[in-house]
Amino acid sequence: MIELPAIPLTGSAAVVVTVFILAGAGVLAAVGARRSELRRRTLWAAGAGLALTVLSWLIIEHVWRPFPDSLPFRIYLAGAVAFFVIAALVLQKGRRLILVIPAVLGVVSTAAVVNQIYQSYPTLRSLDPSPVAVEMSYPEFRDLTRAPQIKGHDAAALVTLPLDATESKFTHRDAIAWIPPVYFSDPEVKLPVIVLLAGNPGAPDQWFNAGGASDTLADYQARHGGVTPIVISVDGTGSFGANPLCINSERGQVQTWLAVDVPAGIREKLRVDPDQSRWTIGGLSYGGTCSLQVLVNHPDSYGAFLNYSGQAELGTGNHRETVDEYFGGSELSFIRANPADQLAEAIREGSTAYTGIAGRFVAGEDDHEAIEDLKMMRKVTSDAGMQTEFLTVHGSHDYKTWRNAFRETLDFAAQRGGLNR
Repeated sequence: MIELPAIPLTGSAAVVVTVFILAGAGVLAAVGARRSELRRRTLWAAGAGLALTVLSWLIIEHVWRPFPDSLPFRIYLAGAVAFFVIAALVLQKGRRLILVIPAVLGVVSTAAVVNQIYQSYPTLRSLDPSPVAVEMSYPEFRDLTRAPQIKGHDAAALVTLPLDATESKFTHRDAIAWIPPVYFSDPEVKLPVIVLLAGNPGAPDQWFNAGGASDTLADYQARHGGVTPIVISVDGTGSFGANPLCINSERGQVQTWLAVDVPAGIREKLRVDPDQSRWTIGGLSYGGTCSLQVLVNHPDSYGAFLNYSGQAELGTGNHRETVDEYFGGSELSFIRANPADQLAEAIREGSTAYTGIAGRFVAGEDDHEAIEDLKMMRKVTSDAGMQTEFLTVHGSHDYKTWRNAFRETLDFAAQRGGLNR
C-alpha cells in the first residue's frame, strides 16, 4: 500500500493555492467571451453560475437549514466560480476539451474551501490514512477468538454495530464501535463505554474519520497495554441532514433512543461494565448539545458527558422558529425541554438529581459563540450539582477543535470508567 504524503490541506499556503486554482479556472472559462461567437454563451454561463449559487443558498439557508448558522460567504463564492466553469464547459462549443480540467479543478477547489473552513482533512494523507483498526461486521466480530491483526500485531476491531430501537422505534443508522485488543485477550474484562454523537449534518462514521477518534484511541491503547474504553459512535439524528433537536417528538423519540435503547443494545451485544454511572456520552456541535440534554433528562443513563462546541439553547438558529416548528408554538414546552431552563429549575428546587455527574465543556479558541455558551452552561451545571470544567483547544467550530477536544478529554472519560486511576 502506497502511503500518501502529509501535504497540508489547511493553513495559509493551502488557502493561497486554492484561491490561485479557482481564479485560474474562472479566467480560463471567462476568456471565451473574447470570441464574438462565444460571448453570449459565456454570459449565459455566468448567469447560470449565479442562478445555481443563489438556488443553493436558498435551499441550504431557508429550506434544508442543516446548520444553526449561515455558511461562510466564501463557500458560496467558490461554488459560484465552479458553477460558472461547469456551465461554460456545457455551453462553450469548441472549448469543451480545454475546460474539462478547469471544471474538475473548480469542483475540487470548492471542496478544498469547505475543508479549510471545517478542517475535516488536515493533510493529503488523512484522505486515505493507514488503518489502525480492522473494520468488520458484527457477525464477523462475534466469530473472532482473538484480537484482529495489523502487520502481525494485535489491533482494535472497528465494528459496524446494529442496535435495536425497542422502546423508541427511532429510525437510525448502524453504530460504529471501537473494541480494543484487551477485549479479546482477557475474557473477564468488562470495559466502560463512551457513546459519541456526530453533528448535524453528520453520520456515525465521522468520529472515526474526520473526528480522528481512531488515531487518538490507538495512541491511548499503545500507552496502556491494549486497553481503552469501548467507544461507540451512534446515530443521533436519523439521517445525514435531519435535525430532530434531540427531543422526543413526532420527528422521533431521540431521547428514549439514546437514554434507553442504546445502553440496552450495547449491554446485549457487547461485554461491557454494566454500571452505567461509569459510562460517558459526548458529541460535537449538535452532538455536544444532545449529550447534555440526555443527562439532564435521564441522569441515571450515563455518569458523565463531553460537550464539544454545543449550544446554550436548543434551536436551529432562530428561537421563534424553533418554538413554532418543534414545540407547536408553546414556549412552556420549549422551556421544559431546554437544558438550561431545566437545570435552573433544579437549582431553584434544590434538587440533588445531578449530584455525581461530571462533564467537560470544550470549545475552539476561535469559536467565540461556543466559548460564551459553554462558559454559561458550565456555571449552570456546576450550580445544579454536577462536577464540570470548561476548556479551550486550538481551532474554531471545526474538526480541528473536535479532534483536539477528544484527545484532551479521553483520559477524563477513561478514569470516570475506572481505568488508569
